[in-house]
Amino acid sequence: MTKVLIHVGSHKTGTTLVQSVLASNRDALKARGVYYPKTFEFFGDKKSTALSANAHFELPKALALYTAQDRAELAAFREHLQQEKSHYSKIILSAETFYRMLPSTDSFAQENLEEPASVKGKRSAIFRRLAEVLDGFDTEIISYFRRPDSFAESMYAEGIVNGKSGRTFAEFLEFQKFRFDYGAQLATFGEFFPVCDYVFEDRIKGGLLNNVFADFGIGDAFPDDGLMNRASVPKPAVLWLQRCKLSERIQKRAFNSRRLFAHLPEHKIHFGGDQRFGFWPSIAQRDAFNKAALQSAPHMKFPEPPETLAEETTWTDRQHRQTERLFKAWRKSEKLMIQQRRKARVKPFVIPQNPKG
Repeated sequence: MTKVLIHVGSHKTGTTLVQSVLASNRDALKARGVYYPKTFEFFGDKKSTALSANAHFELPKALALYTAQDRAELAAFREHLQQEKSHYSKIILSAETFYRMLPSTDSFAQENLEEPASVKGKRSAIFRRLAEVLDGFDTEIISYFRRPDSFAESMYAEGIVNGKSGRTFAEFLEFQKFRFDYGAQLATFGEFFPVCDYVFEDRIKGGLLNNVFADFGIGDAFPDDGLMNRASVPKPAVLWLQRCKLSERIQKRAFNSRRLFAHLPEHKIHFGGDQRFGFWPSIAQRDAFNKAALQSAPHMKFPEPPETLAEETTWTDRQHRQTERLFKAWRKSEKLMIQQRRKARVKPFVIPQNPKG
């Protein structure tokens, strides 16, 4: 029976890199008996970003909205997999949005069901619907987990820099608390599928791609072209961008230029240089957060967090005014380069390895 592997992330565990390498090597995977579908071909107008060609974001989105059109497209996708399965030993589906996706309220009305009151109940609906799509397949979920305090800091920065969030770190932790209950996440996955979970910090030893390919059982890893190795922006730059988001005057194009400014390594000096920053206000709060996140997942063993806490990131009015002046001067001097990148649709996080070379 064809094995279906559902790679659900979580976020900030190299998923973008893994998806890029899989998508870039579809023909080579086919020769190994592995199918990595192009789900955007089956789900109408749900191609939300350029990276959708690499990942399978359309699938969890269709499961969440679950309109008549979505259900028809899910049925067509299921039929496609049924037709293709005889040609492959494995099918891989990868989308970190599986880790956080919540179904729409209207989707329960589509099923003539009452909407569950709990987040867990709502999330279970996604996997129940997925189980129906994959009924008859030998399906397994593969998930990677990062140490909770590190995961929270990284996810917060991601939400500010690349998402829509403008919340403070404390607001983010409260609003997204279900993401950090690792046991509850595993229980939701396990309601409908067998689950294999791995510690991200263990898998990066010896090379993430090598270990992920081994976990998937699909042979040696393919080379990494480097384009999807997203560098993080300095944490003070995260707070600069967060404050920019709160301005009613900020437009998408202007914000994207600020994202590029923050990503460029030569601007690191404007955001504290090599000084170590963090978002946790105290060791006690950080450690309590880790304990709560792992309370119902005692089998997970993560590296101990640092004994000393990084300096808590702050962002003053003076820093903001000064950085805005530096940014506007840079934007003026680099106008042509910014326009060329925009015309070529180059993402702000894609930085040349040797920009002066």
